[in-house]
Amino acid sequence: MSKKLSTEKAPRKMLAYSVETNDPEESTIQFATSSAAARRQGADEIGTDFSGIVSCRRAHWADQYADLRYIPAEAYIDAGWWFDCNHCGTRCDSDAGRWDEETETDISLDLVYDGRAVYCSPECKAGHDAEVNARNAKFEQFKAAAAAEQPAVTFTTFTGGYPYYANSGKFTFPGAQYGGSVSDTENSTELTWWVCAVDKEAWYLFISEQRAA
Repeated sequence: MSKKLSTEKAPRKMLAYSVETNDPEESTIQFATSSAAARRQGADEIGTDFSGIVSCRRAHWADQYADLRYIPAEAYIDAGWWFDCNHCGTRCDSDAGRWDEETETDISLDLVYDGRAVYCSPECKAGHDAEVNARNAKFEQFKAAAAAEQPAVTFTTFTGGYPYYANSGKFTFPGAQYGGSVSDTENSTELTWWVCAVDKEAWYLFISEQRAA
């Protein structure tokens, strides 16, 4: 008995390519099965056309990340790329340093890596974490305050917490066609309520019924 030969071709391996324009800040790593495909993908991501790409070359160092969701920031920097600190914006690369006014010398940055992000120092990483926690805490307070101020409405969605600076929520109520929204601002916890003009009459009736209850 002879074995049946498979005519199906194995899928081509995804390879990493560095796609660049004349602007170094627009460089991007693309995973594709060919240089032409990577060039097209890079042009789409950058927002230019095929002819706007001036270089598309293999990035062998990134091949190992083809099956992952992202390339770690540390891998980029080890390969000669640079990032802004995810908290203060300081440039972070393999030779990153800062000028110390007291000693009048360059001090190497103590980079901290966190997945896609990099921080110029442990202090900046701690500052970022504190900001994230503060925004998330404010979001929880926002949801509680909105529910306390209008307990009879039905909230459908809430949006807020890090990375958002302000928080918002959408709600509906009896008789509403479109419902309304509530929001705060970056620098205030005061709630602002908004209802679609079409639903104003139903809203006023709803509010009056709540007050009379």
